[in-house]
Amino acid sequence: MTRRLIPSPSLSPEPTLRHALRHVSKQFSSQLQRLLQEHGVSQAEYVAMFALKRLPGLSSAEVSRWTGVTPQAGNQIVKALLDRGLVRRRPSRDHARVLLIDLTEEGRRVIDVCEKDADELENRMCQGMTSEQRQELMSLLRMAAAGLGSPISGPVR
Repeated sequence: MTRRLIPSPSLSPEPTLRHALRHVSKQFSSQLQRLLQEHGVSQAEYVAMFALKRLPGLSSAEVSRWTGVTPQAGNQIVKALLDRGLVRRRPSRDHARVLLIDLTEEGRRVIDVCEKDADELENRMCQGMTSEQRQELMSLLRMAAAGLGSPISGPVR
C-alpha cells in the first residue's frame, strides 16, 4: 500500500486569488494572535481596543459591531476588558440606560504595545514591497472590500 503525500496547505496545484487571500489572512492572523497573547489580549479584544482608541465612548453594541461579533460576545469582550482594568464605563449624557466605554491608562498602554507589534508584523509581511506597491495593495483591498459590500474607510497609513 503506497502512502500519498499531501502537500502543505500553502501549496496549491492551481493557486487562485481566493487561495492566496485565505493563505495570507490565515498566516497573518495566526502570527498576530501569538503576538497579542504575549500581552494577554485576544484578537477580538485587540479589535475592540483598536476601535476604542480611535473612537472613545462607544457603547457595548457599537463595540460588538466593530469587532464583528454578536451583542452577547461583545458584552463578554467588554466584561473581560473591564475585569482587567483596560476599559471603564461611564453613563451617556444622551441616553440614561446606555453606558459608554473608554480605554483606561493601562488600556492605552496595552493597545499601544499591541499596535507596535502589529505594525512590525505588517511591515514584515510587506518587506519585499516598495511603498508604492504597498499603497497599491491597500487600494486594491479597498476596492475588493467595496465589491463585497463592506467598504474600508479612513485614510491609508
